[in-house]
Amino acid sequence: MRILLILFGIITYACQNPNYKMEIRILKQKKIKVPAVSGLEVYDDRLLMISDNTEGLSFCDLSGNLLETIALDKDVIPTQIVEKKYKSDYEACTVLSKENNDYLLLVGSGSKKENRNKAKLISLSDNYKFQNFDLDQFYDYLRTQNEIELSEFNVEALTYYDNKLYFFNRGTNEIFVVKKSAFFDFLKVEKTEIEFKKFKMEIQPIEGLFTGISGATITADGIVIITASAERTEDWYNDGEIVGSSIGWFHLSEMQSNFKVKTQVLKNGDVFLRSKIESVAVHSIDQNKAKLFVVSDNDGKESELFYIELLIN
Repeated sequence: MRILLILFGIITYACQNPNYKMEIRILKQKKIKVPAVSGLEVYDDRLLMISDNTEGLSFCDLSGNLLETIALDKDVIPTQIVEKKYKSDYEACTVLSKENNDYLLLVGSGSKKENRNKAKLISLSDNYKFQNFDLDQFYDYLRTQNEIELSEFNVEALTYYDNKLYFFNRGTNEIFVVKKSAFFDFLKVEKTEIEFKKFKMEIQPIEGLFTGISGATITADGIVIITASAERTEDWYNDGEIVGSSIGWFHLSEMQSNFKVKTQVLKNGDVFLRSKIESVAVHSIDQNKAKLFVVSDNDGKESELFYIELLIN
């Protein structure tokens, strides 16, 4: 609790003082043996990682060394790369509590009608048993109610806080908030409506290009830390040149129908870090320092794990 109160103080100070100075330092950078990392969580002193082109859940130690990879389907090899047009495209995950147990919920991006509307709920306390869900109707409902074209729909981040799920759509930089109980009822009972709230973020462009949400985490005190990235592409299906990535933050109390997110571009010295940062997780906090894990998916190249320090003065 103490470190969360410290983080709240850091972010509150930054929000209330326009002259604050923030510095991002990359402390460590390491190539890792998990391909195309798209989601990251810290749980029980391990890093949980999902990939957007495999059917595996990987466990690494806090230095990024691969410990094991388990299959998300009994009929697949968990490390096998799935061809783009057939992949489930798992892009987001979050740890949540349900029925007094912890689970990892992972979801497909929804960027195509075929294959990419799956969800899995994996028990973290019962030998990684999992349940499968179909998100087709849920994603269709979000798109229809918010007049979002399929070409603008790409769920890239998912977080859990106070019995609510936060879905982050990269295509429009919108956040959809639904109650956990309502979400699972909708999937199981085949309801036709679900109550949700919508918020739209304004994220500063990188080199003049649209910069879309790529990852998010929420601390126990309601601090939201996001990653965002920009690439030269016309859609969410075809990859493009990676321009750069940024880290942003806000408190849940700041969320409005439309609101600006404070961000800073990641750099190596004075040069933009040309990595496609995909997800973020908080490791530790000490006074005015927050240390984060972030991971990259560099479209065919090796994934990387970064250990980053946020300094606010």
